[in-house]
Amino acid sequence: MSTDTYPRIRKVMVLLLAAIFLAQLGHGIWDLLFSNYLRDVQGLDAGQRGFLELPRELPGILCFVVICALFFLDEIKQTILACILAAVGAFGFMQLQADCGMVTLSLWIITASLGAHILIGTVDSIVMHTARPENRSLRLGQMRALGTAATLTGALYIGIKWKFNDNFAVDYAIMGIMMLLAAVLLSCVRGTQFPARRTWRESFIIRREYGVYYGLEILHGIRKQLYLTFGYWLMVSTLGQQPSGIGFILLIAGIIGLFTQPLIGWSIKRYGERRVTIFDSVALSVLCLAYAFAPGLLPLGWAVGVVGTCFVLDNLLFAMGMARTTYIARICGERRNEITPCIYTGIAINHVASIAYGIIGGIIWEMTGGPQAVFLIGGLAVVAAGFLARRMR
Repeated sequence: MSTDTYPRIRKVMVLLLAAIFLAQLGHGIWDLLFSNYLRDVQGLDAGQRGFLELPRELPGILCFVVICALFFLDEIKQTILACILAAVGAFGFMQLQADCGMVTLSLWIITASLGAHILIGTVDSIVMHTARPENRSLRLGQMRALGTAATLTGALYIGIKWKFNDNFAVDYAIMGIMMLLAAVLLSCVRGTQFPARRTWRESFIIRREYGVYYGLEILHGIRKQLYLTFGYWLMVSTLGQQPSGIGFILLIAGIIGLFTQPLIGWSIKRYGERRVTIFDSVALSVLCLAYAFAPGLLPLGWAVGVVGTCFVLDNLLFAMGMARTTYIARICGERRNEITPCIYTGIAINHVASIAYGIIGGIIWEMTGGPQAVFLIGGLAVVAAGFLARRMR
């Protein structure tokens, strides 16, 4: 290896890390504001909020189609495209008026969300291809910690900014700028090598031996809604929390996550994907019970404290999803060209389940008038994931 190789590798890694940080910062702002924007600006109820999970999560399926169509682009170029799409969606949200209509709202949600979903897969794929096999979970944990630092920065920004200015348009403008800056940095990356795909068919991988991974992704799609949609909605609509309050809770989760995510990466290497996934299932089952019953059984102040604590723990447990990514990378073995297609196939089927439960959960919430049934039914999927994880190789 020549003497100038190390500075070049260092430069590539600095560019990648800076770009991923900016992209995750923009994505964190998007997630933090989404439910409050729908309630405060668009005036939606729980049923309409659940329905909007269709355009929000549909890009999880569409990104699989996009990656198949863009088989001739490597992971870096796909990430650049993802950042540009997310920026366009953010600028679209910036100019929306109140009561703009579900169709217009859905179109901009799809645009921003498509970029965000492509980004989810490409970041994990970049880590899986650049890290040594025995260190994949460690590197992925470090990358997730970087993403947490970005989310932490976004939560800190929202927590401070909303004490003085409650204009959503400013936040979406900043999100769009962060995404464009990330795209510019990624365009400067040179010298990285990824397995080439000659046709779109090589981006579509279905094998029986990957069945456990795909099953876990389906169940995780349901679990994901318990946090990203109904957890946020519980905080906003039932407990009346403002963006600054949720931002403070995520700030706490982010500070803790800076230390726990690398630790989770180490635990996957030390104990294996199966044990970590089973532990995740047990812990989430307890959180589902707290989400379901705390708002109805406790005074408001105590309920906010309990649900807020669950929110923090739920956020931290999301990092255990790294076990699924390292598992599929491991069982792909020498077929390195199948890692990225498998990750995106998992994202697609994950989002089929996510969309379905987003809509069904919103209807159940409206019919029952509370969160109990939504979190208890979702909790059954969490338990099922624990049993399925016992079949991981």
